[in-house]
Amino acid sequence: MKKNIIYLLILSLGIFAFSCDPDDPTPEPIQQAPSIDQTINAISEYALVNKIFSDSFSEADKAAKNGDKQLEAQKYGQAGDYPVVTITPLDTTTWPKNIKVDYGTSNYVCNDGVKRRGIINIQTTGFYREAGTEITVTYDGFYHNDHKVEGTMKVVNAGRNDNNNLVYNVTIAEGKITTPQDKIIYFNENTSREWAAGENTVFDPCDDNYLIGGSQDGMSSDSIEYTLTVQQKLDILACCKYVRAGVLKISITGILPFTVNFDGSTCDEANIVATINGAEYPITM
Repeated sequence: MKKNIIYLLILSLGIFAFSCDPDDPTPEPIQQAPSIDQTINAISEYALVNKIFSDSFSEADKAAKNGDKQLEAQKYGQAGDYPVVTITPLDTTTWPKNIKVDYGTSNYVCNDGVKRRGIINIQTTGFYREAGTEITVTYDGFYHNDHKVEGTMKVVNAGRNDNNNLVYNVTIAEGKITTPQDKIIYFNENTSREWAAGENTVFDPCDDNYLIGGSQDGMSSDSIEYTLTVQQKLDILACCKYVRAGVLKISITGILPFTVNFDGSTCDEANIVATINGAEYPITM
């Protein structure tokens, strides 16, 4: 079944919710049931924004891990032209430290095929694997495939859980993406990421496995508000295109909430089951 069926099913329910909050951000969220096109656009933009910020988390994550190795070797780990990574101060005793990841002023095609330019600034209070370390990520003229990225990401090492896995709490505040067409999309995040596998294989980032819980919310360029809440932790394997398992609850202003189950998905294919008003609709992406 084609994935677009989900949008038609959502709209056909005819159950709407209205709200008016004087503290809503500018622009004001839409106060009526969205059209099919607006709904499709909101979901598509969420997928885009989530991908961009997840990517920036990965870049910051990689820089912080590599920063640990560079500090231990007391040298910069620069390889090739870009990105240029600098750590200040370059010692193992002075904290906090600033890590600057500079992709240059024009688009640079990275190994993953993404065009990046601008700077990701990272401030860290300690080593990446050290409990209590706080990492703050900001952006300076940073673009991902010509989408401008703004906002503040904070990553806190919460220590090890009962499974002896490191847990990182991730917040994104005032996230903002400006598209090449000058459309603006807003995004916030409050999640936890359990580093379930791959910690001991530092030279193989693709085996890093995270279990993600929490919530994300935002507003589309059409002023459609949405919230995603993890009901069963999302199983994310680095270098995979799709979520491998987990359950999301999705709420969009003016539409009945529904759930999306990723159980049975693989790296190369997402077998999703959307549950709407008690009925299940399988979707392959």
